[in-house]
Amino acid sequence: MYLVIRCDGCNHMMIAPDHRHHILCPVCGVTTEINGTRVYVECRDQEVAADIASQLGDILARRKGKDLSEEEVIMLRQRFSEWERQTGWV
Repeated sequence: MYLVIRCDGCNHMMIAPDHRHHILCPVCGVTTEINGTRVYVECRDQEVAADIASQLGDILARRKGKDLSEEEVIMLRQRFSEWERQTGWV
């Protein structure tokens, strides 16, 4: 599984394998601890996770860095789960 997370240093959206404890941001070089970091989506496929991270990055840029609310993250996860079921990824 791949986790879509946000860098603690520069807020860059990135992906991390779920077995990792830390991840180095490719943009700013800050190490983010996976435990305790908000996970936006968990995904089986690395390319799909990277696409989601990219799209979330675009959304947050349009929002001038304002993070998603907890309700928005829940809605994102629900829509992603529905997409997985509809496309046969589950």
